[in-house]
Amino acid sequence: MNRQIFAISGGGFSMESESQLDKYLLQLVSGNEKVHICFIPTASYDALGYIEKFYEAFHDHIPTHLLREDMESGEAKEKLMRQDIVYVGGGNTQYMLEVWKETSFLELLIEAYHQGVILAGISAGAMCWFDTCFSEMDNELYEEFKGIGMLEGTFCPHYNDKERKQVFDEWLKIQGKITSYLIEDYTALHFKNEVLVNRIVSN
Repeated sequence: MNRQIFAISGGGFSMESESQLDKYLLQLVSGNEKVHICFIPTASYDALGYIEKFYEAFHDHIPTHLLREDMESGEAKEKLMRQDIVYVGGGNTQYMLEVWKETSFLELLIEAYHQGVILAGISAGAMCWFDTCFSEMDNELYEEFKGIGMLEGTFCPHYNDKERKQVFDEWLKIQGKITSYLIEDYTALHFKNEVLVNRIVSN
């Protein structure tokens, strides 16, 4: 059974009305006209407007979502394992990972990944799958912290942003040898069994 991760720098339903990146993602699910897709808005502190955009974008499929308050419920695992795709939103990466650890939701995500559920995400939801994260907190100061470690190295979304690029490049200089993915907006990376198999740029 293939393990797949779709890491989006910027773009997707939150930034585009008809996203080529989201279309590519949906096509990774074979045999289903209607895709079961679950949105995880933890990094945005479960922002209601973000959730509404998700439902608008995927109304032709079978969308659902999980809030922080749902993660410790007995139904969270059952709901997660029914999905074809788990789509993680952007926001505060470090906060999101802390919540997932506190609620044991991280363990469920890892199990779902090994059961063949496709893991997708934008910005924070893309960075989190890698060994090492380097990202800004709510105070806009950048910090290095441990990612989930499903994928080797580190991922910098929004690399087209001049300030982010400068800060990230300076951090990379002191890292020594590290696999780094420096990705501009409207671009995504498709990993299969932890190997990069495609780079997709939205038209």
